[in-house]
Amino acid sequence: MRAKNKVLVLCTGGTIGMSHKIKGEPSSPLVPVSWGDVGLSAFKSFVDTKEILSIDSSDMNPAYWGLLAEKIGENYDKYDGFVILHGTDTMAYTACALSFMLENLKKPVVITGAQLPIAKQGSDAPQNLAAALAVAAAENIPVIPEVSILFGNLLLRGNRARKMNTSGFSVFDSPNYEPLARIVGEPPGFVLSQITPQRKPTHEPLQITDFRSFETNVLSLDIFPGMSNVMLKNILALEGLKGVVIKTYGAGNAPTVPNFLNEIENAVNKGIVIVNVTQCPYGAVDMGLYGASVGLLQRGVISGLDMSPEAALVKLMFLLGQGYAPESVKEKMQLDLRGEVTNN
Repeated sequence: MRAKNKVLVLCTGGTIGMSHKIKGEPSSPLVPVSWGDVGLSAFKSFVDTKEILSIDSSDMNPAYWGLLAEKIGENYDKYDGFVILHGTDTMAYTACALSFMLENLKKPVVITGAQLPIAKQGSDAPQNLAAALAVAAAENIPVIPEVSILFGNLLLRGNRARKMNTSGFSVFDSPNYEPLARIVGEPPGFVLSQITPQRKPTHEPLQITDFRSFETNVLSLDIFPGMSNVMLKNILALEGLKGVVIKTYGAGNAPTVPNFLNEIENAVNKGIVIVNVTQCPYGAVDMGLYGASVGLLQRGVISGLDMSPEAALVKLMFLLGQGYAPESVKEKMQLDLRGEVTNN
């Protein structure tokens, strides 16, 4: 009989493995601790564990994304799937980054975490962990060969997911894309329902992008009423700035006053790629639908369509880091590379 599929768990820290700084004092802050085998003893027959980081996810950065991708690459032929234990605050950014870094992925890479430490009574960690391991092992369920986030009763495409809540156990959602699957029941007897069509399979070998190929001279900028033109000018004049994700109103609208638009145009003319995404959690940018977005369109700002702000920013970092000319980056930003955007 075939041996159970093998899964590698990569631990990075996060709430799931945290403990109170002062032992026995629940009012002291939660801090990362060594993970070890806590919570995994029941799965030792098919799970191996590597603790590669012990951080709060607020400290996540491209070098750590690279470390995760590197470990997956090193162990790709030894395991049937991978689980990454990660803090919730930057989980969506990591999922986006890995989706772009791991080209031609054929195995599940499931990122999960928890709202409460696994050792705490009533924690959501055991269920999230068990479900993530089952999805990664794909023993009695379809293989989902992409980077995903599993949290609560949802399995989400990683580069579509967003953290929507700071409390409770329903933390993540993918506002503009249906969940990859829903978890029905509790592990080990749960099933996946409403499984959506997956990305088309590829026969090409796995390729991993080096983390140093991410351009970090980018920023995310919220447009707001009364925004200072002087501040905008100074921001867009930052030395080395290569790209900006602007979060605009509604379907991509922004101020129409000449001073604002002139600063945007000056930045675009200097080769800065500016991507327009909506501040709304649901929906897409439709530049030209309203007159208030025409000025941006005419000055070379490109539409982020229905990408999440996290996906738009990480994708911009990824494409700029590949060394493409600004016009090529603009084109590729609007194309579906890993399922992160609905083609329009």
